[in-house]
Amino acid sequence: MTTFVTLLDIACGRPIPAEDSGRARRLQLVVFALLASLAFAGAWGLAAGSQGAGLAIANLYKVPMVILLSCVFAAPAGLLAWRLSGAPIRGTDLALGFTGGVFGGTLVLAVLAPLVALYYQSSAWAGPLLGIGSVVLALVVGTVMFVRGTIRRLPPGAPKLAALLPVAVTLGMQLLTLLQLAAIAAPIFPERTPFSGGIDHLAR
Repeated sequence: MTTFVTLLDIACGRPIPAEDSGRARRLQLVVFALLASLAFAGAWGLAAGSQGAGLAIANLYKVPMVILLSCVFAAPAGLLAWRLSGAPIRGTDLALGFTGGVFGGTLVLAVLAPLVALYYQSSAWAGPLLGIGSVVLALVVGTVMFVRGTIRRLPPGAPKLAALLPVAVTLGMQLLTLLQLAAIAAPIFPERTPFSGGIDHLAR
């Protein structure tokens, strides 16, 4: 429970307790945040596919896989941008900000999962709308948490612009990979969505 509260503090940009400030503990928190995020994503995937048992079971691994792979693809680009930009922030702080944002975004999905399942079972109109809306809200919340958490861990007086470059690169890479990975993993929703065909569909 203490670790979960610490992860919530990290996602909200609060100061990390002194006992959690060591490098090994920070890396441990990064791993815990990712594992919790995968569990949250699986719960939402189950809800989004709840109209059919096959889709619901498939979403238990497809949605976490999309989240995990998008993080794996985005992290190297963000770390390279951090190194080349000389951003005045520790690499572990950037990693904590990133995983804190993913944790916060997927926590939003998990909280909304019962509502998504309820409306998919009872409304042909509101179910898909709520499903897409929950994804958009999670992306917005995760982005805000990542940016806020990273900026708040800058040393006093350090320029914020340099720290925003690796953040922007990481976010750009994750959004681009999420778009295509979601298309590859489709169907995630029972119906076809504007994102089911990936970038080719959006470009048309």
